[in-house]
Amino acid sequence: MSIPKVTIVIASSLDGRIAFPEGGESHLGSEEDKKMLNQNLSIVDATIFGLGTLIAHQSTYLIKNLNNNEKVKISKTQPISIVASNSKKFNSNWKYFRQPIRRWLISSSKVDNLSNKDFERQLFFEDSWEKTLISLKKQGINDLALLGGAKLINSFIKEDLITDIKITIIPQIIGGRYTWIPPEQTNEIFNLKRLWEIKSIENLMNNEIHVHYKKI
Repeated sequence: MSIPKVTIVIASSLDGRIAFPEGGESHLGSEEDKKMLNQNLSIVDATIFGLGTLIAHQSTYLIKNLNNNEKVKISKTQPISIVASNSKKFNSNWKYFRQPIRRWLISSSKVDNLSNKDFERQLFFEDSWEKTLISLKKQGINDLALLGGAKLINSFIKEDLITDIKITIIPQIIGGRYTWIPPEQTNEIFNLKRLWEIKSIENLMNNEIHVHYKKI
């Protein structure tokens, strides 16, 4: 059985950083980048990210409807939000658990005492991400946006499961350890045979560019 289309959606500095050296919630990207994020996430069935990303942001991005006068209104239709984590403890005070979204959890073991406000559904990691994605496909997930963090992205790349990369390049060099692929894993996953073709390039404000790459 086929797997869902998996698209990495990120904003990155010129040196490949996705957060500032002090960590925490990333504020990379302009208002136009946020509009691109809104556009990219409005066409997927679900998003997925790891626990580290959830801890850093304590929320997820909500799709917004923008009318001609730029008035912001939260869309009634939101992609399912999937957290990949083996943690058995989640902070119910996080804004994430009050957002108007459907929340699923993917874990290698059963998480006890999940309340309805935590996660609507728990799915089990099935030895590989390819097998787990097949399970998601059976649940009606055809398009999946991978939002981070680096370890989760690394896991998908090692299994060659990424079909598209949509990346906004921020014209800053910020340093630090928060790259979108863990540096210590680069030699393990590097694949000279995997090539990517540019599908589109858009110029955004503040000299940012948004590039859509597709797997060849």
